[in-house]
Amino acid sequence: MRADLHVDTLWRLEEKGGGLYPRRDELQVDAPRCRAGAVRLLCTAVFTEDLNPDPWGHCNRLLDVRDRLHESGEEPFQMVTDPVELAALPEGVTGLLATIENASCLEEDLTRIEDLHRRGVRILGVTWNGANLLGQGVMQDDHGGLTPFGTEAIGLATELGWAVDVSHLNREGVIDVCASGATVIATHSNVREIHDHPRNLTDDLIEMIGSRGGMVGVNLYPPFLGPKDQTITLETVTRHVLHLLEILGEDQVGLGTDLDGIDQTPQGFRDHRDLDSLADRLHQGGIPRSAVDKVLGDGFIRWWESWSR
Repeated sequence: MRADLHVDTLWRLEEKGGGLYPRRDELQVDAPRCRAGAVRLLCTAVFTEDLNPDPWGHCNRLLDVRDRLHESGEEPFQMVTDPVELAALPEGVTGLLATIENASCLEEDLTRIEDLHRRGVRILGVTWNGANLLGQGVMQDDHGGLTPFGTEAIGLATELGWAVDVSHLNREGVIDVCASGATVIATHSNVREIHDHPRNLTDDLIEMIGSRGGMVGVNLYPPFLGPKDQTITLETVTRHVLHLLEILGEDQVGLGTDLDGIDQTPQGFRDHRDLDSLADRLHQGGIPRSAVDKVLGDGFIRWWESWSR
């Protein structure tokens, strides 16, 4: 079962209007391409930019977009909140799991976490690249981990049965989340040892996430995969996956493409239509087919089953 741990499609649809069926050439994700790639689950980010003047309103507008996809009789997408709902979907229908990317939408109101829970959110991304009331993003010069408000927010999300996404969070924040008892995931992050970029995770942080039973999803944005002067290919992606597998094992590595949030992709990968090509390249790189299947979604589904309630 294939799952993409991070797409920004709701954000794009809120800008452009319409749905995902039939084909939407101006997007990177749509119904025909999901079908071609056998994508069973999309983790659809509810993304808010750092300087958005109305983060809560924006967040709810993106969830409204998700609701329209869910309620349309023409769109082959359905909102899901747990693996049981996903398994019950008819063949050919893709599940949409809502995730928060940048919890600035909470502003100073913890009750909004309960509101988001009622709207189907199950993963909390603490920050984007800058700072917010919960913590510091990776592009922020200031150091320091979670704020007291951030610690409270993560505690409440954990009580509700959410996972916490540390992609975009700074080093100190990742350490704090891992120490908090939360279920931890980095939905769309790569390996700093392979490419030294602030958005990528150092080996000790990857090990820390792994020790908490967490997952890391490989991001397909070329600037996060390798230097600008190199052609980024599926072989480059394979190097990151192999490194993560070496540290985490095959049950804790996934794929978070970042489609519809990126303006370029690795050579040989246009969108979900090329998941078979990615699978073949991972296998050619020495990864058994069973482990490739886990990276492309089976591992995330089983991991989700372990904490969902």
